[in-house]
Amino acid sequence: MNKAIVYTMTTCPYCIKAKKLLKILNIDFEEINCDDSFDEMCEELSKKYNKPAISTVPQIIINDKYIGGYDNFENMYKTKKLDKILN
Repeated sequence: MNKAIVYTMTTCPYCIKAKKLLKILNIDFEEINCDDSFDEMCEELSKKYNKPAISTVPQIIINDKYIGGYDNFENMYKTKKLDKILN
């Protein structure tokens, strides 16, 4: 089963789009709201996934693989690259 973690903020339209696409793809996800911890989230993910300068939401991880923001996620879906990391 595929599992995602999505770091979001309440008023972010791209976060809403990311959650909608995850639901369409039937990927279970845990949402972590970063309204009160945005800077900490950026620093934590930058270190964990060796990605410099994370500064936006959503941040999407699927099956322990760092995807990035919504644009990356949508592009991977449209180009079928997402299929490679889905079980």
